[in-house]
Amino acid sequence: MTHPSARSQFKYVVLAGPWLFAAVVATHLAAHPFTPPQRHAANTVVAVLFALFTAGIALLLQPATTEARRRAIGYAAGLAAPLAAVLATQLTGVHSVAFVVACLCALGAMVATGWRGVCIGSAGVSLVTFASPALAGQPTVLFDDVAYGVAVLSAVTVLPMIYMTRAPQRTALGTLSALPARSDAQEERSLEFRDDSDDQESGVESTALPSSTRTEALTRYLRQIRDTLGVGEVVYWDAARPGETLLPIAWAGDENVRWTTAHHEIGTAFAAVKSASQVTRVKLPGEGAMAAIAVPGAATFGGVLSVHAKKLSVSHDVLERWMPRFADHVGMLVHLLESQTEYTRQNRQVQSLLQASQVFQQQRTIDTLGQSICDSALTVTGATRAALVRWYPETSTGVIQSVTSAHHLPRGEPVASDSLVGQLCTAGLPQVWEDAQLLESVTPVYNQAHFVTQLGSLSIVPFRQGGAIGGAIVVEGEHAGGLLMRDMRNVRLLAAVASVSLETVWQIEEATRRARTDALTGLANRRTFDEALSRAIAEADRFGHHVGLVVCDVDNFKRVNDLYGREVGDQVLRSIAASLSTGVRGVDLVARHGGEEMIMLLGKADVAMAWEVAERMRSTIEAMTIGVGEHIIHVTASFGVASYPESARLGDELFPAADKALYAAKREGRNCVRFARPLSSEQADEGEGISEDGEGEF
Repeated sequence: MTHPSARSQFKYVVLAGPWLFAAVVATHLAAHPFTPPQRHAANTVVAVLFALFTAGIALLLQPATTEARRRAIGYAAGLAAPLAAVLATQLTGVHSVAFVVACLCALGAMVATGWRGVCIGSAGVSLVTFASPALAGQPTVLFDDVAYGVAVLSAVTVLPMIYMTRAPQRTALGTLSALPARSDAQEERSLEFRDDSDDQESGVESTALPSSTRTEALTRYLRQIRDTLGVGEVVYWDAARPGETLLPIAWAGDENVRWTTAHHEIGTAFAAVKSASQVTRVKLPGEGAMAAIAVPGAATFGGVLSVHAKKLSVSHDVLERWMPRFADHVGMLVHLLESQTEYTRQNRQVQSLLQASQVFQQQRTIDTLGQSICDSALTVTGATRAALVRWYPETSTGVIQSVTSAHHLPRGEPVASDSLVGQLCTAGLPQVWEDAQLLESVTPVYNQAHFVTQLGSLSIVPFRQGGAIGGAIVVEGEHAGGLLMRDMRNVRLLAAVASVSLETVWQIEEATRRARTDALTGLANRRTFDEALSRAIAEADRFGHHVGLVVCDVDNFKRVNDLYGREVGDQVLRSIAASLSTGVRGVDLVARHGGEEMIMLLGKADVAMAWEVAERMRSTIEAMTIGVGEHIIHVTASFGVASYPESARLGDELFPAADKALYAAKREGRNCVRFARPLSSEQADEGEGISEDGEGEF
């Protein structure tokens, strides 16, 4: 890769070479003057060059002209200047139009090469025009001609070059010099601005992630600073959080030379500048220099404003006078833009909360409502994961009711009382950890069984229902600083809006549960069983499955009630119901049919599978020891088993078949399992049912 300085030197060699060649040609032509026809052709060429130069100037003045096209025009003018100078020696010398065209073309080279190119062009014009005739043995050029040529060269080339180089800086600084310097009142207002910004608990959004609008506004102002000081580049630096490496946020400079690209490591060298109020001048590696000053921050830390150039031609006094003002302006502009961004963000969050309240009112199930609450929590905070926890104050336990799709825990996961969520729900206090990377190693978020991975920040906001805590909204961020203190306000508003809808849905859910469960045992009631049986039979008819049914009856239960009382009997039923519930699959249903009789509905189970379940549960109940107060009770149970369509032709005949098998077990001594005889083909066709003795064989 070619070094930038090497490319720069090669550029000047390319411009100086044609001038040396033109001097040789002019020396040769000085001894062989043009004939009249050749002079006529030379004048034509000069006219064409002048026309092309005029067209080039018009093109340069167009706002849409690209930088590459400007440089191409500059190089073309620089290469045309030697030709015009050679033609001037064969016409009327410094008095010819060709000499003026050569000076103009040398001035045009400034677009591509800067003031060094103009100096090379001016020296070349002088060499070709004045020295070539002397080298060829021609009479010495008159002093008047030399004076006239120098005057034309200065007026057409040198003076415009000086003006174009220094005019923007001189004009802007002259305008600013007419303004009064910063007064004490202005300095106090600047300090007040910084104090007001400190009232924000966590500041506004980090400028390390600027929006396109904010970046463009900063860039436009940095361009004004660049033109005012006459430097090559102006950069505004800032960091996402205090103590981090500064990064370039907004930039204004030459599109073809980016000092920040060549010297990006200077972003790590601004620690001292951030705390200084004076301008710091730095000599960069290679070609270039820099001046930097701290910018008052909109929060607890600010940025840095730096100017870059190959050589800072602006005096230190000028920098000391105006860069503090520029830094104050940049700080105020950043503050205003951040305030606008914060207002937009809060307005968007308010709209999200209003929309969420409307959506919550339309939800009628806890699944859809909980999912809407979790999704809304992500919308108002911008976090990664969210969970809705239902809390039971009477037992100091909780359960995860709903989660977002990216959550690491499933629904139904228990929440322990000694976890962070449990402790805050017990205390009824909200809490935000902006940096929670080490939090899980001290106290679990939900329970000891599950470790929360990629936890950078955390927010837990309990909400009340009536006079007690009904749950909490838990929001997690993957990175430190992903959740800030200000986000808690939004989550608290969301929780307040959601708690009303949650209370209604939970009440409906509880009423529905009570209507479908047995109050004593907590099992499904007879209505729920009938509905589940109808669905199971319909599914079996559609897909060709079996449906198993087991009817259980506690042996001699009346004697338990008579000996120990009804309360002890109720406890016995609850214990047996709990054993039956834990002894079946999650897809199966256990219901209380009435009195001491309970039913197990087994999906996709034939009579052999149903008999196996019944026998296992019989052994479990027989081995149970039920302690009620000072009483130790042992009971047994009898079971009747049937299967559809093995034991019943119709779905309505399945329960009577199993019940008849149960009575057969009672007649044969209790504490046993009997099953309905499988139907033969003739019985299935004729609709015959259970055998009279209630027994059957596999």
